[in-house]
Amino acid sequence: MPEKDNTSASGSMIRTLAGLPRLTNPQLHKLWRDLYNKEPPKIARPHLIRLLAWRMQEIKHGGLDAETRSRLKKDLAIFQRRGRVPGNILKPKVGVRFERLWRGERYCVVVQENGFEWEGRLYRSLSAVAKEITGKSAISGPRFFGLEGAGYEKKR
Repeated sequence: MPEKDNTSASGSMIRTLAGLPRLTNPQLHKLWRDLYNKEPPKIARPHLIRLLAWRMQEIKHGGLDAETRSRLKKDLAIFQRRGRVPGNILKPKVGVRFERLWRGERYCVVVQENGFEWEGRLYRSLSAVAKEITGKSAISGPRFFGLEGAGYEKKR
């Protein structure tokens, strides 16, 4: 009996993964249910596609080895003891003021119960305020106001 050609199997997996973005949301949700045996989470489509691609490769090639899983669990426990889990952003207390001198003008934002107030308007995030101030479509509010490293996680 001839040996199975791994190149065609590998090419098939690549084509399958490359085709994920072309699937409709109902098709992605059905695939999720098939692969995970539960309902899909309410997350953005690109994240859902990445997780499906991971799961498909995990099923075909195997997941993380025991040593890596153990190390990740230990790292998570350390973060939890410190009161921070990677990716979580700590929300400052109501009334805290953030100031930034930018292009010769001082900007002051005050933390409110349900957002961030600047010039009498309420914004849902510091990034929304920073976008309004700078006119840039993509800017990190925590970075703009100098908060990275002070409870806000840096993206890597």
